[in-house]
Amino acid sequence: MIISESLAGAETNPKTSPLVVFGEVLFDCFPDGQQILGGAPFNVAWSLCGFGQSPIFISAVGDDEEGRKILSQTNMWGMSTEGLQTDVEHATGLVQVTVDVDEPSYDICERRAWDFIEDDGWLATDMIYHGLLALRSERSRATFEALVHRSRAKRFFDINLRPPYDSMELVKKWIRDVDWLKLNIDELQSLLGLPRIEFADAAGAVEKLRAEYGIRNLLLTGGSQGACIFGESGQAACMPAPRPDPFVDTVGAGDSFSAYTIHGILTGMPVAEIIKNASRFAARVCGIQGATTLDRRFYQ
Repeated sequence: MIISESLAGAETNPKTSPLVVFGEVLFDCFPDGQQILGGAPFNVAWSLCGFGQSPIFISAVGDDEEGRKILSQTNMWGMSTEGLQTDVEHATGLVQVTVDVDEPSYDICERRAWDFIEDDGWLATDMIYHGLLALRSERSRATFEALVHRSRAKRFFDINLRPPYDSMELVKKWIRDVDWLKLNIDELQSLLGLPRIEFADAAGAVEKLRAEYGIRNLLLTGGSQGACIFGESGQAACMPAPRPDPFVDTVGAGDSFSAYTIHGILTGMPVAEIIKNASRFAARVCGIQGATTLDRRFYQ
């Protein structure tokens, strides 16, 4: 059961926001015992707020200590909690993070509050951000579909494959006719069923995927090899990966890249400026543990 005053009359009196971020919020639990707020959509919403945007973040937390911490820190950051529901029947999300050779891996707890997000009537006027993970459950997936159906907004899909929640059927459904798609080189290979694609030679594969699914704009990341944007009007821009100094971990680096890209889109930045600044910001995030910080200066 969800505690939310806004659930009543959701269909007859929808609430609007220019920017809606939909998906999971959770605590990333590190081997040293530290717990840091995370979840790709939450990381994106947090960074967007740091950039001066006002996203509505639609998710759910449990009626527990972790859920109260999330609400408290979200309020402290100045981010709206209007779309953040409290589920009295399911616990707040947790992920066990392990890091091997600088690359994180994730053990994601199941049947958590964000698997049961209810439709409380929001609609987006400009942009909806989402990933794949929050669509693993029937309840949250139905809520997301209702949001998209109501909104008619541009959609930014950051695939973020997390096995075993990496259904290619769902991916292929939601990449069709998407306005902005972000994926990495491994995800591009999986979608096209190819054994190996070199990042430097990926343009042909990108255009094949765009043509097959009607993808308008595509962002391709290659980790230490950099990132490229392939725009709807034929414009393209690439950026070598800046070297993080200091380097702590890569947790949240891709989410930070997405957040700055959305910020750039909404503020009308040229493609070349977006990818340059997004890449630099992602490198800065590699210098902190986890994906978020309460230091406002970090986002300036």
